Amino acid sequence: MNIKAIVMDMDGTLLNSKDKISPKTRDILIECQKNGIKVVLASGRNYGRIQPYLEELNLKKYGGLLIEINGIAIYDMSKNQRTILRQMHEDEVNPIFSYLMSLNVESIAVYDEGLFDYMPPSILKMKKELRKTLELPEDYPWTAGAWSWFADMRHGYPCQKYIEKVEEIDCPINKFQILQETDILNEVEELLIHKYGNHFEVFRTTPRQIEMGPKGYTKGDTLSRLMEDFGWSKDEVFVFGDGGNDISMFKRTNYSFAMGQALESVKNEAKYITLSNDEDGIYEALMKFNVIKGA
Repeated sequence: MNIKAIVMDMDGTLLNSKDKISPKTRDILIECQKNGIKVVLASGRNYGRIQPYLEELNLKKYGGLLIEINGIAIYDMSKNQRTILRQMHEDEVNPIFSYLMSLNVESIAVYDEGLFDYMPPSILKMKKELRKTLELPEDYPWTAGAWSWFADMRHGYPCQKYIEKVEEIDCPINKFQILQETDILNEVEELLIHKYGNHFEVFRTTPRQIEMGPKGYTKGDTLSRLMEDFGWSKDEVFVFGDGGNDISMFKRTNYSFAMGQALESVKNEAKYITLSNDEDGIYEALMKFNVIKGA
């Protein structure tokens, strides 16, 4: 087997539930790179939130690649070059975010250095009580994450502003995040797909998070660009993922793997299902297919 690239999502895929790369997975990915296989991290995160893991995987040393923010940016570590392919501006941002603000959801507009976060009064009230229960420090961010109502993302997004009006968003935006409990988000997802699905990408990344971005700029679209640039065929690329934003990559290769804990809708789109992110699913698949041996 002559594999040229291993492409993987981060949260829920490369990273375990403790937000760490397991030693077994780390070591086999480094070994793959020593054998000339490119490692590509494809994430909803931006460069700042991916950076802590680059040294751990030796990506700079071996010239790895990043597909950032669900496909709107590429970072080539061999050239130390970042290319932003697409962002959203005021004429796109304001009508969408105004609509999101009318729903009972926490709505976030994300840019490179930070985010703008709107919380309806009902969610803000709930969070005030929850903060007391959790005994969070006073400086801990109010911002929700993909898995819980509070997440500390200051390392990747140092500028976090809590807004009340859409006019407070004053820079180009990379993506929107919509956060709520699962049952409510199921209904919101249908609304957003119906209203915006023809012009924007709408996908479920976790049971309690939806993300939106520019149409035609998915992880899969950007992976296709890389495959063309590097001359990789469908038989030479392994892809791993667990969320709705990973499905677009599955369609670009003959070796797509859903993690064991992935959403059922994601598993249905993958050719193979491996173990979960807490069971070294990436390691198990690479060993099963003798990727290093065939390099």
